[in-house]
Amino acid sequence: MPAEFEFHARLFSSFKDYINENESDFNEPIGEEKTKTGFIDIYLPSNLREGVVIEVKRGDIDPHSYEVVKQGHRYARDKGVELFATANENDVFLFRRTETATSITELDRKHYDLRNLSLEQFFEQFLEDIKELQEGRGRVFQFDDLIVSRLRSFHTSIYPTYQELIEREFNENEHFEEQLVEWARENDYPFEYPGVERTFKLAAQQYAYLLMNRVVFYELVREQDVDTESGFPLNQIYGGVSVDKLDQHLEDCFQSIMEEIDYEAIFKNDSEFFKQIPENDLTRTRLHSFTRSIEEEPLRDISVDVAGQIYQELIPVEERKELGQFYTPDEIGSILSNWAIQSSNDRFLDPCSGSGSITVEAYKRMEELDGLSHEEIIRNITAVDINKFPLHLTALNLATRNIHQPTNELFAYHADFFDLDPDTMRFESSRLGVRGEEADGSNEPIGKFDATAANPPYVRQEYLYPNRDHFREHLKEFGPSSKQVYYDGEKEIDGRSDLYCYFLTHITSFLREGGRLAWIIPTKWMVADYGPSLQQFLFDHYKVEAVVGFRKRVFESALVDTVLLMIERCEDPEERKNTETNFVRINSPIDPDDAIRVIDRDYAIPDDSFMKIHSRPNYRTISVDQSYLMENVEEKLHHYINAPALYTAVLEHNNTIPLSDVADITRGKKTGANPIFILDEDEIRSRNIEDEFLRPAIKSVKEVDGFEHTPDDATKWMLDMNNYVNDIMSTSGFGETSDLEDRVLQSLRTDGYDGVLSYLQWADNQSSRTNKSIQNYNPWFNMGSLEDKLTPIICPQAMDTRLFFFKTNQDIVPSNRFLLVKPHGDAELLLGLLNSSITKIVIESHGRVTGGGAINLSGSDLRSLRVLNPNSLSDRQASKVKNGFEKMTNGNGEGLNDIDEVFINALNLDVTTEEVQQMAETIKQARRTKGQEVEPLIQELDELEGQIEMAFQDNSPQQQGLSEFSG
Repeated sequence: MPAEFEFHARLFSSFKDYINENESDFNEPIGEEKTKTGFIDIYLPSNLREGVVIEVKRGDIDPHSYEVVKQGHRYARDKGVELFATANENDVFLFRRTETATSITELDRKHYDLRNLSLEQFFEQFLEDIKELQEGRGRVFQFDDLIVSRLRSFHTSIYPTYQELIEREFNENEHFEEQLVEWARENDYPFEYPGVERTFKLAAQQYAYLLMNRVVFYELVREQDVDTESGFPLNQIYGGVSVDKLDQHLEDCFQSIMEEIDYEAIFKNDSEFFKQIPENDLTRTRLHSFTRSIEEEPLRDISVDVAGQIYQELIPVEERKELGQFYTPDEIGSILSNWAIQSSNDRFLDPCSGSGSITVEAYKRMEELDGLSHEEIIRNITAVDINKFPLHLTALNLATRNIHQPTNELFAYHADFFDLDPDTMRFESSRLGVRGEEADGSNEPIGKFDATAANPPYVRQEYLYPNRDHFREHLKEFGPSSKQVYYDGEKEIDGRSDLYCYFLTHITSFLREGGRLAWIIPTKWMVADYGPSLQQFLFDHYKVEAVVGFRKRVFESALVDTVLLMIERCEDPEERKNTETNFVRINSPIDPDDAIRVIDRDYAIPDDSFMKIHSRPNYRTISVDQSYLMENVEEKLHHYINAPALYTAVLEHNNTIPLSDVADITRGKKTGANPIFILDEDEIRSRNIEDEFLRPAIKSVKEVDGFEHTPDDATKWMLDMNNYVNDIMSTSGFGETSDLEDRVLQSLRTDGYDGVLSYLQWADNQSSRTNKSIQNYNPWFNMGSLEDKLTPIICPQAMDTRLFFFKTNQDIVPSNRFLLVKPHGDAELLLGLLNSSITKIVIESHGRVTGGGAINLSGSDLRSLRVLNPNSLSDRQASKVKNGFEKMTNGNGEGLNDIDEVFINALNLDVTTEEVQQMAETIKQARRTKGQEVEPLIQELDELEGQIEMAFQDNSPQQQGLSEFSG
């Protein structure tokens, strides 16, 4: 079935089902309704109100094109109805017909984006809008609201045709193939089958955008009566030319606007590849229709703000990703630019501008600070990108900020940022739209800047080869030239660093003293092994003013695993040390100006402290002395943003220590073949295995019920042949040469141990008998001594609904699914502390969440787990903890309250036992909850933390608890 009829049929049947299943003023739709001039694709009749005409087209026909709208208008007139719609699989436009309208632009219009609406959602909204419009209550779109949708509709319909033309030309024209391959190499796109098929699409999308953007921008400028060099107005973009003369007419129009006004960065086509992309009758006809439609649109009346937003909003987010563009929400761009730019005279640099969304926010910031013309602001902004297409969008985005003033000199450079330095001359050959001509400023160096805001590309280090040395070369310039300390010296930037790290180090040489950097970067530098080397570099060159994270609900998925880094260039080491770094987490949507006030606030760390936690439901700030961060540069930083406040409190408190300081951590027994060595009661009974060869064991956490596990609770046993084998070896005669396995089996037979003998003979033929890990046993069924696997405290390696440590009398052998805690001191006391609610909170942040949602602890995780130092407790507190654990063992919930109370008092935390327990439960539920249901739990946690405020003293046994917050 052809695509047009396939969508037509789906729309018709779905509409019919919707009307039959829902109350509606309309009757079932009618297909191919005859009129005096043709057949209506879908007609919605009604006994209660006027019907509606729907004209349906295939996806590569623009439903807003002149011909399609004219056809729908004619059918609506035939039926004597006011409303008609035109549709394809991506877009639907609803029009209100009037007898006096002479062009499309005089019709009232609404748009529906089927890319983001299900058909059911569309029907509901569409029918309600029809009802309101017919009753005189509905709101139609103004052109300001409609223009982006109008342009997207045209682009979506035409680029597939260009894609087919590009693919055909690639396969048939050797010169064109060479041009595409060269273009693909420049932009790091695939150029061989099958990957080149994606490049055909990318090329088609970009070419269609470039052509459409030029047409629209030309008309925007022409309609605004911008002064020209000759004094004569620009020619109309359509002007009634025929289809066969359209190509030359557009070329003349674009040449004339460059000669009469400028805008070379937008209109100069310096891509040899794009010049070779073929047209055909279909693309020319559709472009002809589009230029006619655009010429009739009321671009003269469009507001300046809307004109400046067109090209920012034009490309949908998903398509931006496909084109390799990073999406930065406008609010984030505003926060970054407003923080970085302190004066309208600041020189601003975006070294990876993409489509220019952040650069536009920088323009707005300078405009707000007053004092400069459009041209002066443009001269203060420099944008760099390695790909030319996004730079074209940057040029459009900046030029449309003020169409009445020409954009004569735009510093948008198509270059690899790592090929530039402050002394690089402003060669016009790399400027967008300029091809080697000399111009004012071409002999000046790029120079240094006062501000930078950016969203650098995130490319993992393994994909940097073979160009890794290219990205690292600039590191030689930092520090004494003879030492190259950051390149290969004592402060070497870790070779495992990802690309954004090198953007950060390279930008440093472009910033003046006091220059500000506000970038959005991945959180990986706060947790990865390469993080400390980058942190050291930042601490050596900047005052780290703030690191800002966001809850998911603030910006949906756009900022997942990213933070805003806000730093200021500073050569004075004392000034850097005296900086207070604010780690801010924004919990709720916030105005950019309010966000900056939160970020810049002085949280007044007390003189005798190094850190202060300030929590409110809408945000949380952990302010830390940069000197403390510099002294502990090897420590990870992510918990300051992501973890609960109490986790950070435990981590940083002097009364807490790593668990390894008070206990040895090992792993349970790895048998190598659990089906053979771990048995349940039924297996033991059926095979009559003797008790001498069995040890009570635990295979899975599901077998543990409560906080104590004894042999009476055992449901699994481990086969233990070690003592018997050792006895055989000790009684063997001198020079005994027979095989040990044969001797053991013979001895079992002699001693009458028929049960275990029969079992071993059976097991010898099982598939797990050949497991590699048991081949080193001698004989194969002897795992060796199990004594070192006995311990009074056991921790499940993976925990889900329960996070707990349980007690044994050192007579249970755990499998390797458990971690063994062998305390240096009082086991009961340590058990109580490990089962506190605060320890649960710490584990939730310290462990790793598996795909199934459980918390997983490795041996190293458990060794580094921060716990309350038992030696910091008074005798009374220690006794209360031990008694509390005994109560918990007996099923008395008051025991947890007692332990939590001691923990809170020992750390002087600004919370109650009820709040701590509720936090622990909420964090657990959030971890175990999927999808949309998790967000209310995170919000609940933020509210629970909302009044916590604590300061942390350095090198002291106590911290100051602050229960009140002023201001």
